[in-house]
Amino acid sequence: MSDDLLLVITPLRKALERIQRKAEPLLATPDLLETEEGEDLLDVICMQFLAAGEALKRLEKLRPGLLSESFPQIDWKGAMGFRDVIAHQYFDLDAEQVLLICRDALPGVLEAIHFLEQSIKKAR
Repeated sequence: MSDDLLLVITPLRKALERIQRKAEPLLATPDLLETEEGEDLLDVICMQFLAAGEALKRLEKLRPGLLSESFPQIDWKGAMGFRDVIAHQYFDLDAEQVLLICRDALPGVLEAIHFLEQSIKKAR
């Protein structure tokens, strides 16, 4: 079972790290959003959020309650739901809101997933 979890958690962590890297220039220079380069970065961020949301949903199916019981301070339902917002309302997304999520919520989610990944590896 731990191998099944790692098959979801490791790519999830990598997607979250990629979001963080791609968001850095946009957070440092929000005006970059008005350029094609900035739009491309936002597209990558959104695609990775889609993948992360799918992975979170798969993780919840594999081990119901694992995330919410281990890290109750994080809005896991909101994190999973953000995937649906991106998928179904992409053209209505507010880029500033996406960046706020990157700045405010992403670090905690990434830290939790990293901790979970390391715990599972140690338990093997």
